[in-house]
Amino acid sequence: MYTTECVYSNDYSFSFPSELGRWSVCLINGFVRPAVPLFLIASAYLLIPLRTDTKTFFRKRFMRVVIPFVIWLFMYAVLPGLWGEFSNEEVKNNLSHIFINFIPRASHLWFIYMLLGIYLIMPVLSPWLERVSRREEEVFLGIWLFTTLFWHAHEIFGDVFGECWWNPYPLFYYVSGYVGYVVMAHYIRKYLDWSTKKTLYIALPCFLVGYLFCIGSFYTRSFTVEEVRQLELSWQTTSIAPVLMSFGAFMLIRKITCARARIYKAICDVSAMSYGMYLMHMLILPYVFGICNPVMSPPLAIFATAIITYVVCYIIAKLISLFKFGKYIVG
Repeated sequence: MYTTECVYSNDYSFSFPSELGRWSVCLINGFVRPAVPLFLIASAYLLIPLRTDTKTFFRKRFMRVVIPFVIWLFMYAVLPGLWGEFSNEEVKNNLSHIFINFIPRASHLWFIYMLLGIYLIMPVLSPWLERVSRREEEVFLGIWLFTTLFWHAHEIFGDVFGECWWNPYPLFYYVSGYVGYVVMAHYIRKYLDWSTKKTLYIALPCFLVGYLFCIGSFYTRSFTVEEVRQLELSWQTTSIAPVLMSFGAFMLIRKITCARARIYKAICDVSAMSYGMYLMHMLILPYVFGICNPVMSPPLAIFATAIITYVVCYIIAKLISLFKFGKYIVG
């Protein structure tokens, strides 16, 4: 599911050649804003509290996540040079830069850096979550929800609560950001065993309110702002609207059951390939979009690009996984 959402949410243009294009990006991309949060919530839901010692936990993450990540960092630096996208000089620059950060051609890999940071803190966070009371956990989540408003507060007030150029770690720094989704996942698992009816009454409105805010703000801002980072302010994944969407979506998804063995097996198979699909999809997606975009309307081009990229990435990941060394490439 996360791979599906990321394929969609990476497939957009801010040039907006038409009003249809603007609405297509707004509605489709707005709908999949919970992509990153849902992955974090699902991961933490399954991992927290940790059931292994710290050494075993990190060893598994290293084999499953870090090694394929490093391999694909090199691939994004080098492979486009083979078909002329990068000059030899650019390839050299890419190779020197990937030891510091991802290159623009692999911008989606920002997520892996963030994920590894979450993994680093999980062995510390897990014992704390096992000891605190429900009320104490709710206080943390309340403070965290308050920090999700800071994206908008910065527009009005600038730096807040001790932020300045010599202090990037202000008052609420350590209770903000993606770590809140980890705590949310633990809270849901431990305390929110709702009926289907209650889930629909609460989770569905949360998702819809967040979605409407995302698309409304994005559409309005698309006429007034000039930079992508300003345009995306309303649906940054640690801002309030995507938080509402993510909570609602996860609570709804939790109620879905799959009784058919074939469907369950297919889902498990795609899930096993999903990390490799995510790592490679930005090597393929731009070229698929370049084929679809000139001959299709914006919404059709987005959906066609997503589906084709998804299928191609799955096939490639599946073929790689058949080799003995495949797990080191696709996880």
